Parts: sequence; structure tokens; C-alpha cells
Amino acid sequence: MKTVMFRAFGLLLVVLLAASGAAANPPNPAQVDDPTQVQVAALINQSAALSLPPRVERAFLLTLFAVDEALRQGDASRARVLLKTFAVEVRGVKRAKRLPPAAADALIARAEAAIETCARNQ
Repeated sequence: MKTVMFRAFGLLLVVLLAASGAAANPPNPAQVDDPTQVQVAALINQSAALSLPPRVERAFLLTLFAVDEALRQGDASRARVLLKTFAVEVRGVKRAKRLPPAAADALIARAEAAIETCARNQ
């Protein structure tokens, strides 16, 4: 029992450290050439500009930072899956009424446009 708890705590610590590293180094749109990365940077900025509850904002940004990292590594299929995941997250937050419908629809539309751009550029 103690071993399982220790492993769970260790995993949580690793996830938190990775999240803090991603939050400390957001993508810089000025350094991006890929149109999908530009769209993802815009999604990051748009999500950060909303006054979201901290947990919601953190979840959105972690997913979007993972998308950015996948694009930087050239893994377009993973980036598309993560963008779809982001859209599902936004829909869930919208359904829970923790995000205004217009803001959620704008985020979803931009994520879907990024998915299309990513698929075209692969």
C-alpha cells in the first residue's frame, strides 16, 4: 500500500515539474514558421487571456503546450490528437458552464482550423 502511494506521489511530482517547465517557456509566435504553430500560439494566447478558473486554464495550457512540443518535434499526428483533446476539454468546460459559450466556440473553431492546417501540411 505504501509503495503504491509513493509511486503515485512520485508520478504526480514528475507531472507537476513537467507542467511548470512548460508554463515557464510558452511558445514565442515571433519565432514560428509553421502555420499550425502560429495557430497554436494564438490558441495559447487566447486561452490565457480568458479569465478562467486556475484548474481549467492550467488544463488548457498544458494540452496546448503539448501540441506545440509535438509540432516542434515534427509529430503532426500527435499534435492533431492533442488538438482534438483540447476541443473535447473546451466542450466539457462549456457544458459545465465554466466558460462562456461564445468564448468556447471561438476556441473550438480555432482548434479545428489548426487541425485542418496540420493535416494539410503533413
